[in-house]
Amino acid sequence: MLRRIFALTMIMCLGLGAFALADEEIVFLAGEWVLDTDVGRFEEVYGYNFLDKFKEETGITVKIEGYPFNQLFEIIEVRMNAKDPKVGGIWVDSPLTASYAVRGYTQPVPEDLFTEEELQQFFPATVEIATWEGKLSNVPFETSSQVMYINKALFEEAGVEAPVMDVNQRWTWAQVVDASQKIQAALNSGEQHNVWGLLFDQVSRPYQMLALPQSLGAGSGVSPDGLSVDGYLNNEGWVKAMQWWYDTHNTWEISPKGTEVGEGSGLFSAGNVAMFVGGTWNIPAFMDANEEGRLDFDIVPHPYFKEGQPVTATNSWHLAISPYSSNPDAAAKFIKYMVSKDIREKLFKANGQLTAHTVMSDVIENDPEYDVFPKNAYKKIVSYELANTAMPRPTTPFYLEWEDTVTKAFEDIRNGADPKKTLDQYVSILERLAKKYR
Repeated sequence: MLRRIFALTMIMCLGLGAFALADEEIVFLAGEWVLDTDVGRFEEVYGYNFLDKFKEETGITVKIEGYPFNQLFEIIEVRMNAKDPKVGGIWVDSPLTASYAVRGYTQPVPEDLFTEEELQQFFPATVEIATWEGKLSNVPFETSSQVMYINKALFEEAGVEAPVMDVNQRWTWAQVVDASQKIQAALNSGEQHNVWGLLFDQVSRPYQMLALPQSLGAGSGVSPDGLSVDGYLNNEGWVKAMQWWYDTHNTWEISPKGTEVGEGSGLFSAGNVAMFVGGTWNIPAFMDANEEGRLDFDIVPHPYFKEGQPVTATNSWHLAISPYSSNPDAAAKFIKYMVSKDIREKLFKANGQLTAHTVMSDVIENDPEYDVFPKNAYKKIVSYELANTAMPRPTTPFYLEWEDTVTKAFEDIRNGADPKKTLDQYVSILERLAKKYR
């Protein structure tokens, strides 16, 4: 009798266990904007929630926990260090690929999750930054690109010929400097300095600023093994690029000091900047300003150094599986679902966020909606940049320290510090910080 009770109890427990596993909720840690721009916009446009559809197809419940940008990184640190089994996966800021892999926050993507053909459907720069020690550490989800916005009214008022929306007629940085000086000379009088020639969106941040040394073939500032910077962050090309950065603020004075990330778009919308180098995410705000009659703008290709090659900033958020997940297979299935052609196409159409999947280029090429301004910029510029000029940030396990230090170097040089001495100074600091990873 006791044996039968024990056997029945075990059967019930096993049955309940199987039921619990089937209905288990897995959590993905993400930025709070994912809930608005991805989940919210998708449901608003298509009338259904893609998380609900995934549950219908697989029986797996996925909960996305959204956090503010800076808090997200802190939450990931806490939950991964706690080895939280409820966390199935995380949204990864792609340059942190190596850092998370080395610290055991992510596990390699199962080799059978994607076929070779499926991997080729991602832009090359996204796969490159997602790879560490020969293995795919996370899966490319979104990406980004940079363009140059021009204030047509300022060009016309100053009598300066403006660049055009054609990658084959891309301006050099020398042309940008020349036009900036002419516009400022024509429109600023005496002590009045109401118009600036040039401004960067994410000023001093490596994400955007790396295009300067990379255009000169100077590299991303880190050795191929990701463990050293001496000779890579202070080579001749880096010094030359940083001298140009110094001159824009201190010699030619075509860019303002003191502006912070996020302020530039407002200055451009207000008509105070002739050329603004920034991400495509600025288009909606600039279109609003245009419709209100405050801004007459155009979109042109990202400039480059004539003696080098065109390079554009890229990469964005990727998806990774937690090594501590109680159900890593479910997390893998969800990631495969999220980067599927159908979902990526729908998300791009819903929120306009560039995808790491080349299906976005197919949409741009074939959907008549993208023939109108400013969406024709996607067709004539952005799709080309992602396939031909996009270059990722460095892959290194000490990326957080590197990014913080290099940002300070850009800021110091912007504010008047000697370019070569500053780079050498921060190279010494980074070499000490890198020792613990060797």
